[in-house]
Amino acid sequence: MTVRDWAIVFAVVFWGALVVMASYALLKTVGLLEEATRGLRETTDRLLPTLEQVTETAAGVNVELARIDTIVAGVQSITSTTDQLVGVLHATVSNPLIKVAAFAAGTARASRKMAE
Repeated sequence: MTVRDWAIVFAVVFWGALVVMASYALLKTVGLLEEATRGLRETTDRLLPTLEQVTETAAGVNVELARIDTIVAGVQSITSTTDQLVGVLHATVSNPLIKVAAFAAGTARASRKMAE
Protein backbone atom coordinates (compact mmCIF):
# COMPACT_ATOMS: atom_id res chain seq x y z
CA MET A 1 0.00 0.00 0.00
CA THR A 2 1.18 3.42 -0.81
CA VAL A 3 1.11 6.55 1.29
CA ARG A 4 -1.76 7.77 -0.81
CA ASP A 5 -3.79 4.66 0.01
CA TRP A 6 -3.03 5.05 3.72
CA ALA A 7 -4.11 8.68 3.57
CA ILE A 8 -7.40 7.68 1.94
CA VAL A 9 -8.00 4.97 4.57
CA PHE A 10 -7.15 7.39 7.35
CA ALA A 11 -9.50 10.04 5.89
CA VAL A 12 -12.35 7.50 5.54
CA VAL A 13 -11.88 6.27 9.13
CA PHE A 14 -11.67 9.85 10.38
CA TRP A 15 -14.83 10.90 8.55
CA GLY A 16 -16.62 7.74 9.65
CA ALA A 17 -15.72 8.41 13.30
CA LEU A 18 -16.77 12.03 12.87
CA VAL A 19 -20.14 10.94 11.42
CA VAL A 20 -20.67 8.48 14.30
CA MET A 21 -19.87 11.15 16.91
CA ALA A 22 -22.10 13.71 15.19
CA SER A 23 -24.93 11.15 15.01
CA TYR A 24 -24.51 10.37 18.73
CA ALA A 25 -24.60 14.09 19.60
CA LEU A 26 -27.64 14.58 17.38
CA LEU A 27 -29.46 11.66 19.06
CA LYS A 28 -28.69 13.08 22.50
CA THR A 29 -29.96 16.51 21.39
CA VAL A 30 -33.17 14.99 20.02
CA GLY A 31 -33.68 13.10 23.30
CA LEU A 32 -33.13 16.29 25.27
CA LEU A 33 -35.64 18.16 23.10
CA GLU A 34 -38.19 15.38 23.54
CA GLU A 35 -37.71 15.51 27.33
CA ALA A 36 -38.10 19.28 27.33
CA THR A 37 -41.24 19.01 25.20
CA ARG A 38 -42.69 16.40 27.55
CA GLY A 39 -41.93 18.57 30.58
CA LEU A 40 -43.46 21.62 28.92
CA ARG A 41 -46.59 19.65 28.04
CA GLU A 42 -46.94 18.40 31.64
CA THR A 43 -46.46 21.91 32.99
CA THR A 44 -49.09 23.24 30.60
CA ASP A 45 -51.51 20.49 31.61
CA ARG A 46 -51.07 21.45 35.28
CA LEU A 47 -51.10 25.20 34.68
CA LEU A 48 -54.30 25.47 32.63
CA PRO A 49 -56.67 24.34 35.43
CA THR A 50 -54.93 26.71 37.84
CA LEU A 51 -55.36 29.61 35.44
CA GLU A 52 -59.04 28.74 35.04
CA GLN A 53 -59.44 28.80 38.83
CA VAL A 54 -57.67 32.16 39.01
CA THR A 55 -60.06 33.51 36.36
CA GLU A 56 -63.08 32.27 38.32
CA THR A 57 -61.70 33.76 41.54
CA ALA A 58 -61.07 37.11 39.85
CA ALA A 59 -64.64 37.13 38.53
CA GLY A 60 -65.94 36.44 42.06
CA VAL A 61 -63.78 39.21 43.49
CA ASN A 62 -65.13 41.62 40.86
CA VAL A 63 -68.69 40.76 41.88
CA GLU A 64 -67.86 41.35 45.55
CA LEU A 65 -66.14 44.65 44.73
CA ALA A 66 -69.25 45.79 42.88
CA ARG A 67 -71.33 44.94 45.95
CA ILE A 68 -68.93 46.80 48.22
CA ASP A 69 -69.05 49.78 45.86
CA THR A 70 -72.84 49.81 46.19
CA ILE A 71 -72.59 49.62 49.98
CA VAL A 72 -70.05 52.46 50.08
CA ALA A 73 -72.31 54.61 47.90
CA GLY A 74 -75.18 53.95 50.33
CA VAL A 75 -73.02 54.86 53.32
CA GLN A 76 -71.92 58.06 51.60
CA SER A 77 -75.56 58.97 51.00
CA ILE A 78 -76.43 58.27 54.64
CA THR A 79 -73.44 60.32 55.82
CA SER A 80 -74.44 63.24 53.62
CA THR A 81 -78.02 63.10 54.89
CA THR A 82 -76.81 62.89 58.49
CA ASP A 83 -74.53 65.90 57.98
CA GLN A 84 -77.45 67.91 56.61
CA LEU A 85 -79.67 66.81 59.49
CA VAL A 86 -77.05 67.79 62.05
CA GLY A 87 -76.70 71.19 60.36
CA VAL A 88 -80.44 71.80 60.47
CA LEU A 89 -80.64 70.59 64.09
CA HIS A 90 -77.73 72.84 65.06
CA ALA A 91 -79.34 75.85 63.42
CA THR A 92 -82.69 75.06 65.02
CA VAL A 93 -81.45 74.39 68.54
CA SER A 94 -78.45 76.70 68.89
CA ASN A 95 -80.25 80.03 68.34
CA PRO A 96 -82.92 79.42 71.03
CA LEU A 97 -80.26 78.08 73.44
CA ILE A 98 -78.15 81.19 72.91
CA LYS A 99 -81.20 83.37 73.49
CA VAL A 100 -82.12 81.45 76.68
CA ALA A 101 -78.54 81.72 77.95
CA ALA A 102 -78.44 85.44 77.17
CA PHE A 103 -81.82 85.95 78.85
CA ALA A 104 -80.64 84.00 81.93
CA ALA A 105 -77.43 86.02 82.08
CA GLY A 106 -79.35 89.26 81.73
CA THR A 107 -81.85 88.20 84.37
CA ALA A 108 -79.05 87.26 86.77
CA ARG A 109 -77.31 90.55 86.19
CA ALA A 110 -80.51 92.48 86.67
CA SER A 111 -81.33 90.60 89.88
CA ARG A 112 -77.86 91.36 91.23
CA LYS A 113 -78.23 95.01 90.39
CA MET A 114 -81.61 95.07 92.11
CA ALA A 115 -80.19 93.33 95.13
CA GLU A 116 -77.55 96.00 95.58
